[in-house]
Amino acid sequence: MTPTTALLDSGVMRRDVAEAVPDRSAIPVDPSTLSSLLEVPDPRPSAGIGLGVWRMAIERFDDDELDLGARWLDDAERQQASSYVRAELRRAYVLAHAAARRVVGLATDTPPEKVVWGRHACPGCGEPHGRPRAEGAAVEFSLSHTPGQVLIAVADVPVGVDVERHPDDPVALAGVLHPRETEEIQAAAHGTLDGGRATVRFTRAWSRTEAYLKGIGIGLGRDPHLDYLGTDDAPGRTLGGWVVRDVLVPEGYGAAVAVLS
Repeated sequence: MTPTTALLDSGVMRRDVAEAVPDRSAIPVDPSTLSSLLEVPDPRPSAGIGLGVWRMAIERFDDDELDLGARWLDDAERQQASSYVRAELRRAYVLAHAAARRVVGLATDTPPEKVVWGRHACPGCGEPHGRPRAEGAAVEFSLSHTPGQVLIAVADVPVGVDVERHPDDPVALAGVLHPRETEEIQAAAHGTLDGGRATVRFTRAWSRTEAYLKGIGIGLGRDPHLDYLGTDDAPGRTLGGWVVRDVLVPEGYGAAVAVLS
């Protein structure tokens, strides 16, 4: 069965409401740290499920490494980087894409500047705007960045990763999520639900949902209202043929990775 067939068979491309099954026995993914673009990342899987995840903290990278990373980017990446008005977002984009080139290049025995990005077919319409891929590579990868943090995941099956910074007003944003998740976040904000602040609950639900949708390859082309990933602190869950695991990141952030099992 191909990944696209598996996606279709699992119902994710339909408008079905899906609910994840939490797994409290799961262990959060502890990512490897990428501390320099000159560093050769450890290629060993970090999650015990045929998956490697790397984290980088933006503040540890100086301007020399920023300039090095910028030289690795292709024209489309340079154009996208220049579109960011805020310097912190532009810096995060450049370093994230340079790091992805470093990690994927290691996995495919390719110099970082020679990695060629492409796209899988969208599972919804078949057009080439689905999950990102490295041309000619036998591995799958996913990339996420937010001011301060970057996550990169590499696997031999479809994968999605997401890292998010805690929002200032989680209640105002909660309406984008599944109705039950919205209720949980609102209850936490009003002190009627124990087990986590509203900001933590929002970031858990959003990072889990986005990792899952990025793994599918349709992103926000599928309504986030449809899938319940939960705001609880269970570090793992399954949804159809997908395994979703929380990723360990510094205080103030939340992250998750999803792989097709």
